[in-house]
This record gives sequence, structure tokens and C-alpha cells, in this order.
Amino acid sequence: MSNDRIKGFIHSQFHTFYAGALAGMDAGIIEVLIISGFGSKPANLSGFLFAVLAYGLLGGALGKMLNVTLRIIPMHSEKKNSKRELGAFIYAATFAFILFLIFFFRAFRDFHAERVRYVEPTGLLTIAILGVAALVIFFVLRLLLAKSLKGALGFFTNPAGFTVTTVVVIVIGLVLNVFLADDTEMVKTHFSPDQQAEIAEKPSVLLIMVDTLRPDHLGCLGQDKGAATPNIDALARDAVLFKTMYAQATHTKPSTAALLTSRYPTEHRAIHKTDALPPSVTTAAEIFADAGYYCGGIVTNINLAPVYNFQQGFHEYTYLPPKFLFGANEAASRLVIYGVMRLAWMKISDNKVVYHFYRSGETVNGYVNDFFDRNKDKSFFFFLHYMDPHDPFFEHPYSGKGYARASMPNPDPKFVEPFEDFYRQEIEYLDQWIGELVKRLKSEGLYDKTVIVFTSDHGEEFYEHGGWWHGATLHEEQVRVPLLIKKQNSLDAELISESLTMSIDVVPTLLGLTDLDIPAKMRGRDLFGPPPSEDFIPEVFSEADHEGNVVQILRIGPWKYIQTNPDNPRGRPPEQLFYVPDDPWEKNNLVNAETDKVEELKLLLRAKYQDLMSTAEQGSTQEMDQATQERLRALGYTQ
Repeated sequence: MSNDRIKGFIHSQFHTFYAGALAGMDAGIIEVLIISGFGSKPANLSGFLFAVLAYGLLGGALGKMLNVTLRIIPMHSEKKNSKRELGAFIYAATFAFILFLIFFFRAFRDFHAERVRYVEPTGLLTIAILGVAALVIFFVLRLLLAKSLKGALGFFTNPAGFTVTTVVVIVIGLVLNVFLADDTEMVKTHFSPDQQAEIAEKPSVLLIMVDTLRPDHLGCLGQDKGAATPNIDALARDAVLFKTMYAQATHTKPSTAALLTSRYPTEHRAIHKTDALPPSVTTAAEIFADAGYYCGGIVTNINLAPVYNFQQGFHEYTYLPPKFLFGANEAASRLVIYGVMRLAWMKISDNKVVYHFYRSGETVNGYVNDFFDRNKDKSFFFFLHYMDPHDPFFEHPYSGKGYARASMPNPDPKFVEPFEDFYRQEIEYLDQWIGELVKRLKSEGLYDKTVIVFTSDHGEEFYEHGGWWHGATLHEEQVRVPLLIKKQNSLDAELISESLTMSIDVVPTLLGLTDLDIPAKMRGRDLFGPPPSEDFIPEVFSEADHEGNVVQILRIGPWKYIQTNPDNPRGRPPEQLFYVPDDPWEKNNLVNAETDKVEELKLLLRAKYQDLMSTAEQGSTQEMDQATQERLRALGYTQ
């Protein structure tokens, strides 16, 4: 090869890298405009820097690959010999291809909400439409760049022009980052202290909800599985302990909505991935706010973020998202390329860091301390959510080793012991920060003046019924949760209740303890209220509709009936009946032995469901953006 040909090849490599990188930058800018609503959501413009750098590098690599390909294919020899034609071809092809990838992912993840497979007719039609659009963009751009815009292309693809362009977009990106990026999502509304004097003698309320916490793994409730939880145990000694507590669902969104509204999932309708809490539902925060309380919330699970309207009624509500990989920020995480890069990292990295998945108890307590610094002199209702011990289950002290649903959706049964070991370590880690929280309350003189509730949204399965994680069944390991209620001045401390209790009972009980009226639509009961009538029969109704598993349970007294859709992916029986006192882990299905009891409970379950449907709210759906999708994937909720 002659020196001239070598120089020509090297020059073409730089030229095509510049053309491809420029195309990638432009495609990235288009996606930033999309996620920002073309400026209507200005905070999302802070993803500009990540977009131009990531897509620019991708485009540059594609440009070089195309150049090599063109030199191999004889039919395109004229393109490699004309700088103008080559640059136009590389830019147009790279730009069209990257746009195709962006809209391909967005179409199936966002528009089709992952309900359409690629090989289905709708999926194939989507791909065909996007492919035709990409080809049109390619041919139009190639023609324009080779003819009308050849001067502009020549400037941007020479070393000086490309350098100037890169510096300019980086400066723009840095400016947008400084002024628009934020690592939290806080919603604030006006608070008037006028009513505070009227409630000065009433207790403040702290509602602590721990994600994915099984009661049998707590020291105060556990047996052989109990973790060492001295701080939670100490809180339990000052509280009333409810030993038979059921969540109304086994997935965070519907369960927490039930907790905060005292309505069943069928009624409040915040059930599925895209569902938001309907504005028509009355929340605990709204009631306490109307009474004059200052209402604050701190949450760390994307399912409870303001995008799903869980901030309704709060004066301040903060969602703490995970920190993002590769130097990305909140807005950049909404980009398709970030999702692809993150998925690749998840597959190849053995070293996991907790803040890439959620904010740890230590971090949450930092925000809690700030809340008390600003509001310790107010009467408050404070909803506090801890993500530990939700998966990934990390080894403690943190070593980078952990087990995550996102990377291990269906683990081998051999992982039961190591999973549970790390799960216990997570609980023991959390206990440390519950202790710090209580210490802060006592140091401020708030502990005795505050009603404290400690509970969870659901449990976790460790292959007790042939599966893992949560959301898909309503067996005891998933649906049972702890409940401790510490009254003002620790009244009735160390009392233990064996009665059937539900998450929907929590808010009515708090309203009773603060002498506030319970709305008629609330389904729960005040656990410390007047004794129920003689004909009162305690019951539990819970439900799940997650990943194709539609499950309902009705427990009346010792009997628990479970009804599951026959084609459920978990492969659970359509009907199950258990006598829980003799079979607490539900291993002996009595559905064939107790046919009369099955028919009785089936009828009662049907009547219960029909009653709930008659009072169901009009559900609302929130379109999920890319960042929300990625957070759900990080926690293993979507693929």
C-alpha cells in the first residue's frame, strides 16, 4: 500500500469518526428534547451532557465500522473516494440507525408497555414502521448533506470544526447540569401553622414502613430465623405487638396505597406498574393536614414516587432515587442508551454497590435528621420508608457481594441458605439505623410525645412454595408483616395481640389515637377502639395481580382460602385451603378434604370482592418514562 493510500485511509478514519460522532450527538439531543417534553420539563434537559457524550461515542464507533465496511464492499467504492459523499453517507446512516434504536426501545418499553412481543403481528408492524421511517431519514439526509448542506458538513467533520462543536456542547451540558440537575424528587405545598395550637396536646405520628420485611425474621417475632434486632426489639417493648398482621397485597404500590388510604387494592386501583393513586382517594396525610398537622414523607422505592401521586396530602414529600452509573444524573437515566449500558454492567459486574439500587438506611436517616431539624417544634405526621432489606441482599459490612432479583430472577434452590443469611444481615443493618432514629427522637424530647408505628409492605419468599421474591403469591411468607404500635408515653407497652389484623387498620387506629374522625369510606378498624359487637368475625382479605398471577385470599378465624387464576405463571393450584394454626407454612392443602368449607369461603370471597368492586375508585394511569422503567428494572420488577 502506498503512502498516499495509507494517509488516505487514516484521514478517512478520522473523518468518518467525526461524521458518526456528530450524528450520534444530534440523535442524543433529539432524545433529550423528547424526554424534556421539548422544554416543558426543563429538569430533564440536564441529561444533555450524558446524551451527547454517550451517543457521540457510539456514533463515532459506528462511523468507523461503516467506513471499514464500505472499503470492503466494491459496490460502494465511489463513497470511499469522495470525502463529501463518504461523510454524507456515514452521518445519514449513523443518525438514522441510532434514531431507529431509540424509537425501537421506546416503542416496546413505553408505548407498548412491554406487553407486545417482537414476533407478534403488532410487534412486527411496529418494527416495519420504524424501519421504513429510518430508511426515509437516511435517504433524505444523505441527499441534503451531499448537495445542499455539504459546506456545513465539511466544517463539522474537519478536526477544528469538530473540536469547536464538542467543546460547545460540553459547555452547554455542564451549564444545564449545574442549574437543572437534582438528586432528589421533592414536592412541597403550602403549610399554614394557624391550627397547630389546636393540636398542641395531641401526639405527633411517625409511620415507619420497611420494605420487604418478614415478621419471622425479627428478634421480637422470630423463632429460629430471627435476626439480631436489639433496637427494634426495644421499640417493641414500648409498644403493642400484633402477631397476626396481614398486608393487603404483596407488592409495594398496592400494599402501601392500602396502608395509607385504608382501602383495599380493588378499591384504590393503584395496582399495576403504570397505575397511580387516584386523586379521589382520601389519604392519611390529607386527614392529618386538614387537622393542622405538618405532613412529611421520605420514600426510597420508585413505586412510591410522586409520579404515582403518593405525595397527595403531604406538605413535603421526598423520593430518594438511586445514584446512577457512569456519572449519569436523574435526567440521563431516562435515555435509552443509559438503560442499555446499565443492563450490560449488571450482566458483567460482580461488584454491586447499594446506592446503584436504592438509598441505604444511613442515607435515609440523613434526610430524616434534616426533617427533624426543620420541623421538631411542629406537630407532625411523618411517613418514613426504608428500602433495606429489599433485594439486592448485601453482605454486611458492605463488600460488594449481593444477590439481586434483576440478575437472578429464578435462582437455584441451593441459594436458599445464602439468600436468607444475607437477608438477615440486611435486617440487622437496618436495625442499627432504627436505633439511631429512636435516639434522635429521644434527644429532641419527641419519643414520648409521638405515636410510632413500625410495619412493612410485604414479606419475601425463599422457595417455601417453589419460588422467590414477592408479588406473585399470597402465602404467609409474602403476605404476613410485622406491626408494632407505640402509643404516646408508651401506654399499654408490651401488650401482645393475637387477633387478625390488616394494613388497612393502621390509619383508622392512628386517627383514633389522635382523636380524629375516621372517614366512612375507610375499610379498616381502630384496633384500640370500642370492642366490636358480639357477632363481629375478624377476617382478612388480600389480593395480588402481578406478572400474570391473579390471587385473592380470605381468612376467617383459623381458615385461609386462596384462589388463583388457573393459568398463573407460578403454577400454583387454582384453589387452596389451609388450617393455619396447625399448618402455619401452608404445606397441607385441604381443598379436597374440606369441600364444605371450601364452598363456604368461596362464596364469602366472591361476595367480598363484589362489595369492593361496587365502591372502587376510577383508576388513573401514569405513563412511565425511561427513568421509572430503569428503576423498576433495577429492582427486578421488569425485564
